[in-house]
Amino acid sequence: MASSISSGLRAFFGAGRSGVRGQMDALNRTQAVIEFALDGTILTANQNFLDAMGYALGDIVGKHHRLFVDPAEAASPDYAAFWKRLGAGEPDVGLYRRLGAGGREVWIQASYNPVLDRRGRPVRVVKFATDVTEQRLRTADMEGRLSAIDKAQAVISFTLDGHILDANDNFLATMGYEREEVIGQHHCMFVDRVARSSADYLAFWEKLGRGEYDSGLYHRVDRRGREVWIQGSYNPIFDMAGRPFKVVKYATDVTAQTRATRTLHASLTELADTVPAIAEQARATNALANEASRSAASGGAMVDAVIATMGAIQAGARDIAEIVGLIDSIAFQTNILALNASIEAARSGVHGKGFAVVAQEVRMLSQRSADSARDIRALIENTLERVREGSERSGEAGDAMRNILGSVTTLLDRVSDVARATNTQAGGIDTVRRAVAELA
Repeated sequence: MASSISSGLRAFFGAGRSGVRGQMDALNRTQAVIEFALDGTILTANQNFLDAMGYALGDIVGKHHRLFVDPAEAASPDYAAFWKRLGAGEPDVGLYRRLGAGGREVWIQASYNPVLDRRGRPVRVVKFATDVTEQRLRTADMEGRLSAIDKAQAVISFTLDGHILDANDNFLATMGYEREEVIGQHHCMFVDRVARSSADYLAFWEKLGRGEYDSGLYHRVDRRGREVWIQGSYNPIFDMAGRPFKVVKYATDVTAQTRATRTLHASLTELADTVPAIAEQARATNALANEASRSAASGGAMVDAVIATMGAIQAGARDIAEIVGLIDSIAFQTNILALNASIEAARSGVHGKGFAVVAQEVRMLSQRSADSARDIRALIENTLERVREGSERSGEAGDAMRNILGSVTTLLDRVSDVARATNTQAGGIDTVRRAVAELA
């Protein structure tokens, strides 16, 4: 390359004066040009160079080239060797990092070209350069992004027909292979036997071969035959003419997440299938609670009626007791009258003998009435005691029934809430289940 550059320059400067001027004008319009003495002292520079570096011509003429170089680099042996080679007539071509005015970093794609006299001896150095700072920054940004992707994701590249060109460590670790085991093999080694022979798989690579992008969740098989789920994208890469020439895949291993999602989906499906039955049971329980509430209310009314009836019986028993007391009083008075009649009959002698018999019968009848009244009184008093006890028990039963009714009402409210919540939950679970199904 060095000899071809030197030959070109000799031809360039060996042309006629008008030809040289025309060619120099063309170079000055398109490139940054600067001339140096063999020791690196600046002789002149065109406007493109001055604009690229941010200097005026008077700022740099007579100064050394190290003005554009980092001080550490300028003091290095490599820099001294660089100018030694140029002084010996050897050109240098490459991408150079230079410093413009104010220490601004400038990247140039350039060639340092020793100019030879007619005897072939170098007399000065001409540098032709292009400012590629923006391109370099874009390249650095792209390289940084690709490096970050390479560190974070599984990356593998293929030919357009699916043969593996390269794979990074993340991909190899995910699939359990060594690099030499996959390079040159076909992508189908990561696909199960059924899928690899399918029409969809063939269409997949035909699509990529046409330069069409593909992304999604993919089921793959690792070296041991275990399933691997990856979230990835297959990206056709195009050449300068816009034609696809390879495919790069960026992927993330989501096997654990996918399995968890599928397990969750299965659980939610099971739950969604169970919840309607639970909801139906809740509705049935709600109906039973309503029926129990109605029964409790009816029972409460019946107990209240019983209490009222017992009160009426108790009142009637007290009335009977009063009547029996009146009968006992009448019997007592009748007995007194019969006794008086017996006395009067005895005074009447023979004429009052029949009347005395009647008086005796009346007195015995009144005595039996008095005995019966006392028995009835005792019975009624016992009945009143039982009625009183029954009334107390009925009152207690009424209180208990009212408490039961209150508890049943509260239970009914709770069961109704559960029934409504279960119906709402059934709808919510079904919505979540459908969402998880879409993810799965």
